[in-house]
Amino acid sequence: MKDDQREKKTIVTDGQDLEQKATELKKNGVTDVTVVINTINYTRYKESNDGKQLQPVIDGINKAVGEGLHIRLDVGLEEGFNDDEVLDFLQLTLMHKYDVVFLPTMDYNKIKAKMPGLRKNDGDFGDVEMYKYAVAKGRIGFLKD
Repeated sequence: MKDDQREKKTIVTDGQDLEQKATELKKNGVTDVTVVINTINYTRYKESNDGKQLQPVIDGINKAVGEGLHIRLDVGLEEGFNDDEVLDFLQLTLMHKYDVVFLPTMDYNKIKAKMPGLRKNDGDFGDVEMYKYAVAKGRIGFLKD
């Protein structure tokens, strides 16, 4: 069965306990994990998440990938807070087969302007408009509002 034709079973998480649960999730038929994360800056993450650490989220994502789960990162960018991380999130798609989906918290044209090489993907991605760089393993998406 092709990747886009498989039956999906998705969970949404902040990723804090994903490392401990990834194996169990896989055994229970989960295929996709959506991690809601607005920054991959350690200091910023701690300050904006009640003192929680970023490292457990990263460890959880790595464990989930090791279990064969597909990763989608839902990212809400805000001007003056984390909009300087657009290219950091883009870089993740160059190295990993993640979908990084930007939420409609900021003007998409401003985000896209920082990524001039994006090419729109054809296909039905539900409520997401999907893009990709030719050399990327992953994709960049924009949640339709």
